[in-house]
Amino acid sequence: MRVVSFSVPGWFPSYGTQVPQGAQLTEQESAVFVCLATGASNAELADELQLSVSTVKFHVGNIRAKLGGISRLQACLLAALAREGASEDVEDRPLSGGGAAADH
Repeated sequence: MRVVSFSVPGWFPSYGTQVPQGAQLTEQESAVFVCLATGASNAELADELQLSVSTVKFHVGNIRAKLGGISRLQACLLAALAREGASEDVEDRPLSGGGAAADH
């Protein structure tokens, strides 16, 4: 199993919860995470990724928990930042430095 690491920017609002500096997401969680950037519903994500809606809900819940219990909206924002950084082909750099997902 491949694990993907995402870093959370220091400026990211935590609203009382402590957001970890990095999260280890599985490959499938990572795929769901990146698709969250579109703001799609669970049903739309399931259709896009060819998964069941319950599987998408499971992965979204895991992603939110691994990122410190953040809201879905916050997860979407982080996904958009990660996607933006990945489009610049920048690797091994935390989101706080401009952002990218790094494979481990």
